[in-house]
Amino acid sequence: MKKNKNITIETLAEMVQSGFEGVHEEMDKRFEEVHEHLRIIDGRLDAMEIELMDIKKHLERMTTREEYEALKERVEALEKKLVKYEKHMKLKLV
Repeated sequence: MKKNKNITIETLAEMVQSGFEGVHEEMDKRFEEVHEHLRIIDGRLDAMEIELMDIKKHLERMTTREEYEALKERVEALEKKLVKYEKHMKLKLV
């Protein structure tokens, strides 16, 4: 049979405080782990942001499909005119 142990309020308060201190230490440890993970994630996000800025700069220099097609049509029209001009010049020279 268990003996009933008389516990004073001070002893009970010390026990509760000790329990809270253990919880507090564990929470501090976990929060530090979370902070470390967040630092790593923050570094990776910074690197991704730099890469995205580089991609954006590259895309800004690129020609759109519509611009490409318009330029292609202009070049083709100039080539046709050049061929006609060359034929015309040969006929005059002969």
